[in-house]
Parts: sequence; C-alpha cells; structure tokens
Amino acid sequence: MELDRYPLHRNGPGRNICYVGYLNHKKGLSLLLQCVREAVKIDRLFKLHVAGDFQEERFKVYMHHLIGEMGLTDNVQFHGWVKDVPAFLREMNYVISTSPWEGCPNNLIEAMACGIKPLIHNWKGSRQLFPESLVFNSLDDFEELLRSTDYDSDSYRRHVEVNFNAARNMPRIDAFLASLLAARQSDRRSSQSRKTTLPVSHEVSDQIAAPPTPTSEGGQSETINFLQPLGKGIGFVDNRKQFTVDFCRGKRVLHIGCVDSGIMKQRIRENNYLHYHIGRVAKKLVGADVDEKGLARLKQASYEVHKLDLETDANLLRELSRDADVIIIPEVIEHLSNAGLALQNLKDCDFHGDILITTPNAFSCRAHKMLSQNVELVHPDHNCYYSVTTLATLLRKHGFRIERLLMYYWPSNDATGREFADILRACPYYGEGIIAVVKADGRPSG
Repeated sequence: MELDRYPLHRNGPGRNICYVGYLNHKKGLSLLLQCVREAVKIDRLFKLHVAGDFQEERFKVYMHHLIGEMGLTDNVQFHGWVKDVPAFLREMNYVISTSPWEGCPNNLIEAMACGIKPLIHNWKGSRQLFPESLVFNSLDDFEELLRSTDYDSDSYRRHVEVNFNAARNMPRIDAFLASLLAARQSDRRSSQSRKTTLPVSHEVSDQIAAPPTPTSEGGQSETINFLQPLGKGIGFVDNRKQFTVDFCRGKRVLHIGCVDSGIMKQRIRENNYLHYHIGRVAKKLVGADVDEKGLARLKQASYEVHKLDLETDANLLRELSRDADVIIIPEVIEHLSNAGLALQNLKDCDFHGDILITTPNAFSCRAHKMLSQNVELVHPDHNCYYSVTTLATLLRKHGFRIERLLMYYWPSNDATGREFADILRACPYYGEGIIAVVKADGRPSG
C-alpha cells in the first residue's frame, strides 16, 4: 500500500468501531452484530460505523432486522460507500473484521496505517499476517480485546510499514521475480543446448513431434513442442468484480464493455452492475459499448458513455483513451469476431497506462462438469474461449506484455462450490476466468 495516503492519527481507545468493505455472505455479518452487542454491554456509547454497500439484498434485510431485534438501532450507523477512506478513519478508534476467510484485507491494513487498533476474527492465516494479540476466537476473546488498555498506534503503523509498504517491498518483489525469470531463461538456454546435441526425443513427456518435414539444412526433421509450461504460483481471486473495482479506485477509467446486455434495466434499478460500483470509487469514469439500448439507459442514469466498436472505431478509441489513467475491458474479448484487430487498434492508441482484460477460462472446471449433462455453460454471444497460454500468445503477438496474471472464480457454500474450491487449491488453472493486467510494450506489433 501507499503509506503517504494514510496519515497517523493516534486516536487511542474510544467508542467508535468501524467496518469498511462490502457487506455479503463472506464477511461474517452475524458475528459482526454479536460483537457489537458485546461492545454495547461494556458501554452503551459504543457505535459501529459501516462504510460499504450491501451486495446481497437478503443480507441487507437480515442485518436491519437483527439490529432492531437486538436493540442496536442507536449503535449501528450505515455510511454507504465511502470514497475518502482516510478521512472516514480519522474519527475511528477500532476497525473490525469478522470474516470467516480473507486474503490480504486492505481495510485492516489501511486502518492500522492510520494507527487504529484492529479487532480480527481468527480466519485461517490471520496470525501469519497480523500480531496474534489482535486476533480473537470467541466473543469472550473479543470482549477482552476491546476492554484491554493495550493500544499502541505507532506499533500498528510500524507493522504496516514493515509488511505492506509498497515503497519498501515492491523493489524486493521485483528483484525476486527478476531472479526467477533469470533462472528460467538460464534453464531454457541449457535445455536448448542439450537439444542441439541430442537426437530428437519422441517421448510425450518431453515434446510431441509434428510429422517430419525436410528442412533446407541437411534434411533434419522439424518438431513442435505442444506442452506449454505454466507457472506453479499463479494467484486467484474470489470476486472478479471487486478486484476490478479496486483496480479502478481513484483513477480516470475508460470502461469498454460497460453494458450488461439484456439485463441493464434491472441492474440499474438494483444498483447492481459493475459500471455503477466503479463510478463510486473512480476519479473519472467514461463508458463505451456497442449496445445502443444499454447505453441509452446508462445515459439516463447520468453516465458519460459512447458507442464504440473495438474492431472498427479506432479513431474514437484513441480519443477516449487520451484522458484515461487505466482502460478496463472485462468479459469482452470473447465476444469479438476479430480480437487481433481490436488489440491492434488498442496498441495504435499509444496508451501507456495499465489495461485490465478479463475473460472466461477455456478449462473452467465448472463449465467442464456441465458437459457431462450435455449442456455447455457459455454466453450465447461468445465466439471463442481463451486459456492462459492462448490469451498470452494473442497479447504478445499484438504488442502487449503481461504485468500481472490471475485466475478468478465464484465461491459458493454448497457441495459443488466446496468441490470446486478443493480443485482450485490443487490447481488454480481450473478457475472460471482469467485476469490479465497488460501494457503496450513499445515494440512494433506482429
């Protein structure tokens, strides 16, 4: 994280507890309210301040119902989505997380950077990321943590500086990745050297040979390696939309594919669409799509949008990209008839910022399981599938380099969801989709 954005406050103990983030089934909302009730038992002046939106209507109904039933109406305040989180944190004394599982929770890290004491439910891995003294198992543990006079804003800030400071850690990460790349290139050179001195292998574990074809140099047969190595350490996220929203936070965004075709009216009515959530956090947002009906609905909702065909409207694409910090193209490339031409138009814009591209994964375990039922799980307008390798190849051919590559999936707390989670833990490449953050590499395409 960028520490300069989060000033240290040293508020010390007080009665303001904050929750920052989306409200959904993954956040342990029932435990959150139980913790609020325990706090109120200590002092009726304790108050939970919620900065975030509900993502699921049923949990909104449940939470408001239980707040009334538990007599906490005066002790919980909903602030909606907060754009200026550092300003919101200025008056807070504690930040709470009751999630049953997390990755690297920005809400806790940002609050600790401001010197705010975290109250962290013990999800697996929490003690590896945060001091054990700030983690609770039960409501009794929570009460003890809240009553404790041990409050050290400077130590919370130092923990972030040491473990999550971008200025401190990014050079280390870059050096580590560079060493891995250098080792991989060395292995490839060594492997290539061995191949030039040994007979061509016909073992599948080594390579799969194409039909022998005479060459101009001594009639030696040619071979094609059909086994493309994949990295073992690829990451994955359990919410593609939230990842995209966080990617856009505080930036000027060009959102290509901003319409949820066929369901835009309903999504606008429910405020449940990606363009809406990006608009709440972006510095500036411009949308583009080919769906004129959907664009008209977004215009009625006061968004700046343009009709744009990536394959044919190169001039408009160049014009719109000039005022953007980032371009996002989520779940679009698989709809295109000529993705290569679209990427060439994007390359010709001479855009130097990050570009986020997401697409369904050709090897999704969920989609493959449906095949046994004689059903293909696919949008009726999709033209093709991409894998990690084919997407990377397409991007490279048209002058883009991949800065970051992730898999995404949609978790569900049922037998099927748990089965998929087990599969993905063993091999993330079975995820439901691919996230690529890319840049134009500055070299001629082709």
